[in-house]
Amino acid sequence: MTACFVCLYSCQIEFIFKRKNMVHVRIVTKTMQLLFLYFLTTCLCDFADANLQDITSGDPPYNICTNSNNYATDSPFKNNLYNLFDVLSLNASVTKFSSFYTGDDSDRVYGLYMCFNYNYTTYVECKNCIATTASQHIVKYCPNEKEAIVWEDSCLLRYSSEDFFGKLNVTGNIPKANSQNVSDPERYRSVVNKTLSTLTEQAAYNPVNNMSATGVEPFTKTETLYALVQCTRDLSDGDCSSCLQTATREILSCLLFSSWSTGSQP
Repeated sequence: MTACFVCLYSCQIEFIFKRKNMVHVRIVTKTMQLLFLYFLTTCLCDFADANLQDITSGDPPYNICTNSNNYATDSPFKNNLYNLFDVLSLNASVTKFSSFYTGDDSDRVYGLYMCFNYNYTTYVECKNCIATTASQHIVKYCPNEKEAIVWEDSCLLRYSSEDFFGKLNVTGNIPKANSQNVSDPERYRSVVNKTLSTLTEQAAYNPVNNMSATGVEPFTKTETLYALVQCTRDLSDGDCSSCLQTATREILSCLLFSSWSTGSQP
């Protein structure tokens, strides 16, 4: 398996690079089995002091914790947080993106979720991801944190004591690469750049797409690139485009020499 992750804020780019007769066992969502090359970028991390789980170590969940501000176990903030999870879990049965806030003053909590790949993830899968997986993992891996994100196979869930809705921050990303090289890196970069640029325009500026777009691009006679781009729908059209463009630049830096890399916030 080869992979690339670049953490930004609230958009994602997902690659599947398929080579005929080459198989590996990684599953990204319940609807997609990945063959040969798996390449994923999730734009999640705008925290100044975030602690990102080592995403090279295995499958999701991947969590991001601020480690800077905690709530007490008997506080109103905790009650509001669990109320937030209940509302978002209920919403996930009818919509694949939702944001909500609850509570007052210092105990107010803001949260949102996004289920990946709107066209293939069902409402049942979306609800299960939020209600039974993400909401449990986020408190398990970021206990008592006032700001955190968890990324699952099919969804992301984020909450914070600060209002982050509609705000974009794409700074502070560190791409890392391994030693597995692509055979024609310049052409590969060109194909990736062209594909993502086209999908970015479709996702950001075509309202019928709900800030999501997919594409298929032949690379050789036996290799095909499949791509998905997606933004959380609290972003403006321009911020969605900016997020995906920044992610694309990070991806291209990953692909300068290598077909496998990771990225995280310092």
